[in-house]
Parts: sequence; C-alpha cells; structure tokens
Amino acid sequence: MKEASSRQATLLLRFFVPYVLILFSSLLVGWFAYEKTSDLVESETMKSSQAVLGQIREALDRRLAEIETIVRQMSSEPKLASFQFVKDPFGGKNPYGLWDLEKSLFDYRMFNHFIVDYYVAFRNSEMFVSPRKVYTMNQFYDMQLHYEDLTLEEWRSQLFNTYHYKTYLPGSEIKYEGKPYSAVSFMQSFGHKDGGGVITVLINNAQIQEMLRNIDSEQGGFAYIADENGNLISHIGLEDKGDEMKALPTTGGFSQINWNGREMLVTETTSSYNNWTYVSAQPKGVVLEKAYYIKELTLSVFLAALILGVIIAAYFAYLSSRPFFKLMQILPLSRSGKKPTILRNTVDDIRSSVSELIARHDAMKDRLEAQLPQMRGVFMDRLLKGGYTSMRDVEAAMEHSRLDLAGLHYTVVILRLRGYHAPYNEEILTEMDITKLGIRDRIGELCIQGVVHDLGENLMAVLLYGEEESPEEFTSRVKPLLEEMYSRLTGETGAGLYMAAGGCQSRLTEVYRSFSEAQFVLRHARWSECSPILYPEDVEITVPGYFYPSDVEARLIQLVKSGNQAETSRLIEQLVDHNGRASKNPMAVDRLLVFELSGTLIKCCEQAAGLDMTEEVETALKTADSALSPAEAVQMLSASFMNLCRKNDERKKSHNDDLTKRLIHYIDEHYPESDLCLSVLAQEARASEAYVSYFFKEQTGLNFSDYLENIRMREAKRLLLTSGKPVSEIAALVGYLSLNTFSRAFKRANGVSATEYRRTHEAG
Repeated sequence: MKEASSRQATLLLRFFVPYVLILFSSLLVGWFAYEKTSDLVESETMKSSQAVLGQIREALDRRLAEIETIVRQMSSEPKLASFQFVKDPFGGKNPYGLWDLEKSLFDYRMFNHFIVDYYVAFRNSEMFVSPRKVYTMNQFYDMQLHYEDLTLEEWRSQLFNTYHYKTYLPGSEIKYEGKPYSAVSFMQSFGHKDGGGVITVLINNAQIQEMLRNIDSEQGGFAYIADENGNLISHIGLEDKGDEMKALPTTGGFSQINWNGREMLVTETTSSYNNWTYVSAQPKGVVLEKAYYIKELTLSVFLAALILGVIIAAYFAYLSSRPFFKLMQILPLSRSGKKPTILRNTVDDIRSSVSELIARHDAMKDRLEAQLPQMRGVFMDRLLKGGYTSMRDVEAAMEHSRLDLAGLHYTVVILRLRGYHAPYNEEILTEMDITKLGIRDRIGELCIQGVVHDLGENLMAVLLYGEEESPEEFTSRVKPLLEEMYSRLTGETGAGLYMAAGGCQSRLTEVYRSFSEAQFVLRHARWSECSPILYPEDVEITVPGYFYPSDVEARLIQLVKSGNQAETSRLIEQLVDHNGRASKNPMAVDRLLVFELSGTLIKCCEQAAGLDMTEEVETALKTADSALSPAEAVQMLSASFMNLCRKNDERKKSHNDDLTKRLIHYIDEHYPESDLCLSVLAQEARASEAYVSYFFKEQTGLNFSDYLENIRMREAKRLLLTSGKPVSEIAALVGYLSLNTFSRAFKRANGVSATEYRRTHEAG
C-alpha cells in the first residue's frame, strides 16, 4: 500500500505540477480572451444542440425511408398481390401458395436491428404472414403479437377499417414472441380497398429513444418526435399520459417556454421528408451552467495550446508513456465499458485487456462447440437427401461442421429399432433416446470410419467410408463389419435391430442414392431373425414398377434450377439406365414414368420465372400423347431438361456479371467512406456477408478487403504526387480514420512509408 501511494504521488508530481505552472503563467493572457468568447460559447451551445437534433432527424429519415422502400417493394410482389383475393386459405392449392409466400419473405431484421419484425395481414382470408410464421388473426394476436392497450377487435378495426398510406402509430407497449417491446408501428395498405391487406413494420422504439438520449436531456429536460398532426411518435423525459400526449406549442428554431414551473430553452427542427417535428428542451439554468463549463474548457484548451506548454507536456508524456504505449498498440481496446481513472495503473489496463481477450476467445469457442452437433445433424440430413450439387459445397459444409469424410467409397446403413411402433408416447420416446445413445457410444468404440445420424423415431443412419481401390474390396470389408456391429450392439445394449444397407457409391454427392436404396430395402425386405442384415440384391420385387423416388425428383429439380448441366446430365443418364434394366415392365408402367417426368418438367418451368419456357411446356404436353413410345418420350424430356438447365445457367451467369459490376461500382464510388465494410456491401447486394465475400472472391480473384485497399492505395499515391496536402489529410480522404492505420497499410502495400514515397518521387 505504501509503495502504491508513493508511485501515485510521483505520477501526480510528474504530470500535474508542470501543467499547473504552464496554466498559471498563461492565465493573464487567457483572461483577456475569456470575456470576448463567453457570448460566442453560449450561442454555440444552442447551435450544438440543434446540430445534434438535426443529425438525429437525418438518421431517422434514412431509417424510415429504408423501411418505406422495403414495404413498397413488398407490396409490389406478385405472390403477395395474388394472395389478397384468396378467401379460403386452406382450400385447394392455397396452403401451398401460403407456404410459398411465407418462404419468400425476407427476414430484414437479420441485417436491420431497427426493425423488431414485420407481418402481412390479408383482409379477405384474415391470415397473417411474416418470415418463418403463418397464423390466423386470432392465433397471431394471442400467440405472436399483443398490444397492451388494444383489444382484438380494436386492433382489427385499426388494421382494416382504414386505408393506410405511410401511417405511423406512436410508440406503445407490445408483447412480441413473448418478449416486451416498445414499438412504433408503420402501416401501409395494398391491393383493393375492399380486399387487399396491410403490411405492418414494428419499429423498435427503444432504438429511437436511444438516439434521443444523445441529446443531454437530464436534470429535468426532455425530447420528443411528433408527426405533422402533433401526435408524439417517441419521447424521453416526459410522463406518459396515453392518448393525451401531444406536441407542445413551440415557434420553431430557438425559443423559451414555461413548463411545469420551470423556464426551458427549446430547440426545434422539422423534417423535410415527412414534416415531423424534433424538439429538445433543457432547463435554462442547466444549459447556462454547461455553457460556462464549455467556456472554461475553451480557455483551458487555449492555455494548453501555448508552445511552451506543448513542448514541456510532450517531453514529460514521452518519458512516461513510451514503453507502455508500444505495448498498448499490440493489444485490442477493452470492451468492458468502464472508464479508466486519470491515474489508473497502465499495467492493470494491459492485464485487463489480455484477460478480456482470452475470455472472449474461450466464450466463442464454447459457443461453437455447443452448436457443433446441430451443424453436423443439418449437414448429414442434407447430404442424405441429395441437397448438395457439387463437391465444393460439400467440402465447405464439412469444414464448418468439422467433419472429414475423406474416402474413395461410401455406403449408408439404416438401423431400425425393433419393438417400437407408432403412436409414440413420451415414455417410449425417452426409452428410444436412451437406446440410441447406447448404440451411438458402442459404434464409436468400434473405431470405424463412419458417422452416425439420427433419423428420428426408431431409425438411425450410419455413413461408412473407406480407402479401398475398388467397390468390391470396400463391400467385402463392410459386410463382416456390419455383422460385428450387429453382434456387439444387440449383445451389449440388448436392443433388437434390423440393418438395411445401401449400395456402394464413389462420390459424396451421390450418397443419397445409397440412402434411397437402404430405404428401399427397409420398406420392401422380408425381415426375420435369421436375416437381420439385408442388401439391395437380397430384395425381390415381383410387382412391376419403375425407379423414380421423391428425393431423386427433388434433386433433379434442384440441379436444373441451379444450372448444373454436368450433374443434371449425369442424373438423367442414371435414371434412364436404372429404368432401362426393367425391360419386362408393361408399357403402361413405363408410361407412368413418362407422366411423372413430365410433371417434374412442369415444376421446373414454374420455378424458372422470367425465362421463355414455351418449348419445354410444349414438350411436356406432347409426351402425354399415347402414340409416342415411352423411349421417345423420355428422350424428348431429357433434352428439355438439359435445355432448361442451360437457360438457367446462362441467366445465372448474366446475373453474376450484373451483380459484380454493381458491387465494383459501389466500391469505386464509396471507397473514401471509412465505414465501408463487407456488411455494408452485403446490404447493397441484399445478401449475406458470407455469400458476398465468396461471390466477390470468385468473380474478381481478390478478397473484398484486398480490392478495397488497392483502390485506396492507388488514390493515396496519386494525391501524394499531385497535391501538397499533408499525409494525415490524404489518409482521411481515402477512407482511413487513423493515420497509424493508413501508414501501416501504405508501407505494407508499397514497401516504403507515405512520406518516403512522396520524397523519393519528387526528387526523381
């Protein structure tokens, strides 16, 4: 304690005494300038308040313009416009249309925290649709959204009895998804006046109030935003009186009013965008007190700016801070939010920064570990259903889920627990979960090359892979392995099992075929105690049929839509070869396959909006002609599938070219902005950051950050050679907030500092 006090006294003596000497020696000069600047400081205080209010107004105008643009774009969507005429949402194909509409809604709150959420209310059907959710009106109000001061009928009347055009409802307390919010509701009607519906965006009122808190409204002050009718949209510092809340009678600009027995200085500004009024009021005594403080601060800054003070202060600061400054440059800034005291021990700051960095790293690692099982489950589910169209997508997904399925051959085995049949109750499901955990642990102890995936209820899947050169060698190793696995699982867990194995595949993107074969075996095999493990060749189907399962159809639609011509051709050839072996089928069975392929082609055409699909639709209709042989019909359909796939590929490439030009143009226009980053570019492209990063690298060959740095460095070099501006100003002009950051980037990119670069080229 004595040593700490001695160190503190030494620091005070070193930093405080020199500044006191400088201040006292310069007070005589500052005293004459003090009186002349006092009036200016008072007026600047009011102007500063108006400037902050103007910034809040501009920021909120931009946010509201974004929301109105989003709503305008949504109201013009064909899917939304077509559903407004539906009166029976659950009749015919309407459920599919409702599901398709819900899936098409973009979740804007992933990128815009200003939005709590939004929903679309249809008048005729009284259905409410929002991203991820579809409800009837009663369900939506009971389970999703509830206004504290509105009944269901009042809320319905508010929605549908008035045609809304850019209607904003003042901030009110709501419960959304079970959480309390204060929200400003933006409502925009669409469609026919007697039908149609309303798009409602719930704006986070807490975000608006946080912006208002940038105005110093403490010690009895207040701030509010009122619409053109005088209704308070949002406010702070005012007592909430429900419907009685109205704007105060102000005169605009700067004025004084008497409010609750106190004189208030009022600053007011009006938005040219929506005629809303922004008002800030502060007690006159508090404002003048701050003005006097600012005057004193101005005088202190003036005194400290003297040449003698700068030289002496820099000398003492250099002696004390140089060793610690170098160390602090290496460490990130603390995010604890605590303000360090003036004489806080710098070593404690360093220790706190390192501890916080380690803690954040450990927390992030724990969160990733906690999500790993879920990520693996999603990957396996998509892999088994044929959701990946290329090995590049599979490898990226394996990297995220930390799986390594490197092998030359793969097969899928489905395990079915015997003795469990639907319907399942809670007790049976718990027992099955315990049994599955035991099976998973035993399979892990076998040290096999495989991944276990839960298929739900009484089913599990095991993906086995190996490095054998030929399918025969791999199959010869898998069969005894399955027998050993069956013996150990039934012996150690006591569970009854059937094991259905699929065929061997050489590519991960074709694992879905092995999974389909295993499902086929599971459904059609004749199981017995003597034959608990069966393979596709063990199953005999006497009923004539064709091979075209639903997962294969889904993959074909996905491949055509993505424009993957190679994989589409490969899948069609596999279908033709697989069904060609069933040559004994009656022609009626082969024609059923043709009808299903025709239906698949129609589905592909429905998903290819914007393309000329006349030829493909005509082909689908022609193949229904009984005069055409099934073989000819299949050949025509195959050609149409490939033609449509080629059109999708060309449109995708054209879209990619347009998006690349738009992103590059945006960067070229906005590179001087210091806040330009990948998230801003993602908002411009209306896509995720991960997709934009991957897309930009694929199209340009450079990472976004490298491309942006190249543009900024090119402009910086031009300014260094053609202008006499200082380096710090050039750094700001090309988008760098910090001179140190610019200097490091310039030296990294050019091998020399900016000053040396200018001096070298001027000398040359």
